[in-house]
Amino acid sequence: MIRNTAIFVLISLVLQAAPLTQGERDRAMSELHASRKIVIDAATGLTEKQLNWKASPDKWSIAEVVEHLAMTETFLFGFYKQVAAGPADPAAKAAQKDEDFLKSIRSRDQKVKAPDQATPKKSFANTTAALAAFKERRDKTIAYVEKNQDQDLRLKIVPDFKMDAYQMFLLLAAHAQRHTDQINEVKATSGFPHK
Repeated sequence: MIRNTAIFVLISLVLQAAPLTQGERDRAMSELHASRKIVIDAATGLTEKQLNWKASPDKWSIAEVVEHLAMTETFLFGFYKQVAAGPADPAAKAAQKDEDFLKSIRSRDQKVKAPDQATPKKSFANTTAALAAFKERRDKTIAYVEKNQDQDLRLKIVPDFKMDAYQMFLLLAAHAQRHTDQINEVKATSGFPHK
């Protein structure tokens, strides 16, 4: 009787474990591809003067934004791996639905200070190198999502942020979109060099 109960519990646990649905996978890949493109488009074709121009000493230049995105791709993906490797909680639920989560991350209404691991430090030879690093790292993220078999991502919650592990892929995309808006704000600022 005990053996049968143990087998039933084991089968139940195996059946509960679930990788991404095709819809989740497609949504994450679409968001990641689109945000990669807009970052590259926004930061390409600018002069060194334009890339390094700051509206004020406390604001980031476009070069610093691109460096931040390259650094953050690695930092957040590493954080995702930690969360995905953690235990699932059958009662877990993210605080926001995916669409609301994306909107909240994209919004520039609330400013957020970057952690030290993602603060620009002139880690790359130039912005071209930082942009290439961002693209390469994002391509690795997209390839990972495409083949992802991690289990129960919706049941693994990041405590301080109340997002589930799947939403961390959406975070990477929305974060890049948020900073593309920042790049465009820099370009639209009075005094931005024409060349």
